[in-house]
Amino acid sequence: DLSLNLFLLLLVAGCFALMTLMQTLDALLTLPKRARLWRMAQRERSAQVALREAWAEYFGARYSRAQKAAQRALNIQSQTPDLAQDGAFMALAHLVAAQSAHKLQDRRNRDEHLRQALQVAATSAGARVQEEGARLLAAEWALDDRDAPRALGLLGELTPGVARRTQALRLKLQGSRLAHQPLEALRTARLLAK
Repeated sequence: DLSLNLFLLLLVAGCFALMTLMQTLDALLTLPKRARLWRMAQRERSAQVALREAWAEYFGARYSRAQKAAQRALNIQSQTPDLAQDGAFMALAHLVAAQSAHKLQDRRNRDEHLRQALQVAATSAGARVQEEGARLLAAEWALDDRDAPRALGLLGELTPGVARRTQALRLKLQGSRLAHQPLEALRTARLLAK
């Protein structure tokens, strides 16, 4: 009776020791993978913080700081191969950098960031919204530059669904008025009134 109890106790203790040993070995063998995932999560968190900072600086009318924060987010994102595949994030960061450059009247940087945002959005799945936003921003910037033909050309390149949006129609109305096209402006105003 005593030896049976001792055997059962040793069996339970042996199973416990074996399970502990297996868990310890598993933890040691997966440590590099977990460390890599943790570092990647830290970098992603840093990139997200930088992008949020860029938007906050932009809305606070600190455009130079916004541009730098967006560039920092892009640098963090591009230095991490697993994160560099997030096209939507990259497109948004390029757009805030481009919008900040536009506010600073830095057309060269604005156009470069816009080009990169469109390129990233075109090659990334799920970044269609960012591409549409970039095209609308480009048309708005052309109107700010008093370049009505370019703005109307950019608006003409929009898909029919995007071209019927209120913002696109407002931009088309401004462009038509700037280009001295009263009939087109009247048609667009009627569409806006609906």
